[in-house]
Amino acid sequence: MIQEPRGPRPAPGGTGTPGMPGAAEDAGARAELARATGMVMALVPCTAETARRVLGNAARAAGVTPRLMARAVIAGCAHPDEEVDPVCGQALRAEIGHARTPPSAPAPAPAGPRPDPYALRRHLNRLRAARRRTLAAPDDPSLRAALEDAAYTLCVLMGQRNAHGALVAAEETVAAHRLPPAPGHAPAPGHAPVPHPGAGAR
Repeated sequence: MIQEPRGPRPAPGGTGTPGMPGAAEDAGARAELARATGMVMALVPCTAETARRVLGNAARAAGVTPRLMARAVIAGCAHPDEEVDPVCGQALRAEIGHARTPPSAPAPAPAGPRPDPYALRRHLNRLRAARRRTLAAPDDPSLRAALEDAAYTLCVLMGQRNAHGALVAAEETVAAHRLPPAPGHAPAPGHAPVPHPGAGAR
């Protein structure tokens, strides 16, 4: 888990004592990092481990702490039309782009036939729904776990190591079959927009 560097342990009764401001500050940092991790998971999409790596790398590229990068992500999602920090936004977009890029080594072909296109569409819709729910409540660990499970399942079905690559491959497969709309299901875009922490980070 990405955390800010810790200093020496405070003496008993200092600011690090549970219930004192230091403990509250540490808990606040963890909450912000967890919330931003969920948002990045939904936006890429990716696992929690990859999302934490995205935040850490973006923070280093922007020259800020992981907590400040987390705050930029949260603010960019909450207020996409307000300028927050263009430097953080640029670094975040670059790292999300890296996370979406499939590895250079091709994934092994999936064993057996490709999934039925109707079943594949159901898995796509499951992933889309998990992304929407996680983006709406990114600090909910159960939603983050559901998103990670949906992304992993799609990777297995499509024989991909990269969740975004699996998403694109699945969408192309479903589109090629020209399936009729699912009953009672409104079409949903497969790619969530990247939030921009600042007006210049679109």
